[in-house]
Amino acid sequence: AIMDTIKDTAKTVAVGLLNKLKCKITGC
Repeated sequence: AIMDTIKDTAKTVAVGLLNKLKCKITGC
């Protein structure tokens, strides 16, 4: 269960970082 939570958190963080990169490159 803990591992699933960590995976979900990692996914959320990764998506957030990707969105920030997209904003820098193409604008939001």
